[in-house]
Amino acid sequence: MHIAKFNLTPDMCRLATFCWLIVMGVLLSASDLSAKPRLTVVSTTTSATLPSANPAFQHPNDRHQVFFLQRNTNANTIVWVAQFDQDGLLNPDRPITGYWRRFAGRGHVMAFRWYERMFGFGTKSRALADGTGFEVRFNGIKSEQLLLKQNGPFDATLYTRQNGRDIEMIYGYLDVDESGLLPRVVRLRLYTSDPKTGQYSTHTIAVSGGAFRE
Repeated sequence: MHIAKFNLTPDMCRLATFCWLIVMGVLLSASDLSAKPRLTVVSTTTSATLPSANPAFQHPNDRHQVFFLQRNTNANTIVWVAQFDQDGLLNPDRPITGYWRRFAGRGHVMAFRWYERMFGFGTKSRALADGTGFEVRFNGIKSEQLLLKQNGPFDATLYTRQNGRDIEMIYGYLDVDESGLLPRVVRLRLYTSDPKTGQYSTHTIAVSGGAFRE
């Protein structure tokens, strides 16, 4: 395991902005939309294997899954999956979609609430000029983009750009402190992989001002 100092480069600002989407999306799932969290990138840890943020929680393994999000309060998980046409090519009308996987219940799928979809976790996409995939923008942060690239028939990966390279997005994990009057999001760990090296990275982001009403 290697722990690196984390210089906040423009690429890492983009990553931190995606983290902001995740935190705000969780706040949007509550009734209090006034919370304005502040994010501080703390560190990056690299490892040869993918860490498990919470071994007690099941990781989803849905068909065509490209990213998922969990939090420590319960096992319910947000999953994003790629969508394909009958020939195995990314669906040009809707190449990616998301939903809740209710592991705290029967493990069933539940659609996003309308405000989660409209203001947080829903996506807009545009085909890349080279035909390799799609630019993906989340409704919560339309100014930032990720890349959904086709690897082969019925196979795609969600990437962010870091230091000029495509880095695979894997999952995020939120730590929520419930000791006070209101639960607070206090930390986000974002897990990525470098396809060139095979190494996994854990990006730790501290969150302040993330209190919300459930």
